[in-house]
Amino acid sequence: MNIAEKIKEITDRISDKTRLSKKLMLVLVLFAAGLVALLFSELGQSREEKIPQETTTLQKATAQEYVQSLEERITSIISSIDGAGSTRVMITLESGSEDVYLHNYDYGEDVDEDGAGNREVKNEYVVVDNSGEENGIVIRVEEPKIRGVAVVCEGGGNDYVKAQIISTVTALLDISSARVSVAKMN
Repeated sequence: MNIAEKIKEITDRISDKTRLSKKLMLVLVLFAAGLVALLFSELGQSREEKIPQETTTLQKATAQEYVQSLEERITSIISSIDGAGSTRVMITLESGSEDVYLHNYDYGEDVDEDGAGNREVKNEYVVVDNSGEENGIVIRVEEPKIRGVAVVCEGGGNDYVKAQIISTVTALLDISSARVSVAKMN
C-alpha cells in the first residue's frame, strides 16, 4: 500500500468514527431531552393534582357562612323594594350541605336451585386513592335546605309590601310561602 491509500484509509476510519460519535451524541441528546420532558410532565401533574384539592376546599363554605351570605343578599334585595324600608332577615336551615358521590352500579343475577333468577343490585361508591387517602368522587355539592325565612322591615305592616317580599323570597330561595314570615319593624 502506498502512503496515499493509507492516509485515505485512516481518514475514512476517522470519518466513520465521527459519524458514529455524532449519531451516538444525537441519540444521547434525544434521550436526555426525553428524560427532561418526563421530569417536567411529572412536576406538572403533581401541581395539577394539588390545585383542585385546594380549590374545592376553598369553595366549601360552612353552613353559618352560607346563611350569613344569603341573609345579606336577601336583605339587600328586600331593602330595595319600594316601601320596605330598613330590613333585617334571618334564615334557618333544615340541613347542611350534602356531597353527592359518583356511584358504581353492579347488576348481578343469582340463579337458585329451581332455576329462578334473582336480580341483585349492588350500589358502591367509586373510591380513588389520593396521596394515601381514600375519598369518594364528589360529582356535586347540594346547597343546604332552608327551613324558614323571617323578614322584619319598616313596611312589613303594608299588605302590598308584604306580598312583594314574600313573592321575592320564595322566588329567590325556591321555598313555599308558608316558610316565609314578614313582620313590621318597631
